Amino acid sequence: MKFNKLIIYRLLPIVVFVLIWELLFRGNKELIFYYGLPSEIFKYLVSKTIDGTLIKDFFVTFTETVIGFIIGNIFGTLIGLSLWFSNTLFKISKPYIIALGSAPIFALAPLMIIWFGTGMYSKIMMAVFSTLFIALFQAYSGASDVNPDYIKLLKTYKASKFQIFRKIVVPSSIIWVIGAFKINVGFALLGAFIGEYISSNAGLGHLILVASGLFDISLVLTGVLLMIAIALLLNICVSKIEKPLKKIIIKYL
Repeated sequence: MKFNKLIIYRLLPIVVFVLIWELLFRGNKELIFYYGLPSEIFKYLVSKTIDGTLIKDFFVTFTETVIGFIIGNIFGTLIGLSLWFSNTLFKISKPYIIALGSAPIFALAPLMIIWFGTGMYSKIMMAVFSTLFIALFQAYSGASDVNPDYIKLLKTYKASKFQIFRKIVVPSSIIWVIGAFKINVGFALLGAFIGEYISSNAGLGHLILVASGLFDISLVLTGVLLMIAIALLLNICVSKIEKPLKKIIIKYL
């Protein structure tokens, strides 16, 4: 009962907002032109799902986001954890990491398209670049934040640096790594979207670009709604794998 009430309380504000939006703007062509209309968004969701357009665009963006998310987080986490072995190496590479991580992804998009083409690869690389440095910094921060008393304890038992890394550093960093996953959902989606928006023939970014060129705000908002759906879906997936991932790492390390 409590769970059902919580769902109702969460849905109530958006339902009220949509109803007010529909009732106030319906019949006013000028307001519809600038702000769209919920009923038109619903019509697009139905009609363009039936003809396959939205399904294709949704899965193109979803695929680019997921692949880029996975690659960026894996490589970023591995590099970040590896830098724990050498603080000197981290200090040397830190300015370069910060410089590359601070570069606006939008500014790099034309280069990605030149290097990887106008197809899916450039969008995946945009998503990779958007997520890699966050995962790197989170992993290194987690590794650096390990309680030094635990490390001293293992050293008294003559544990090697790799054994300390495997038994203490990696398990202690999992919370930071999962935190990077949660942050990077939005950044991976942003990277894929920017790539599609600049140069593509499919995907939600392409849909939004075409719709904005036609001044069809309802179709633009349809694309935005589907992008939000991707972000929510990925956030749910990350939340679901959090506990199993911790158990697997603790069990096998």
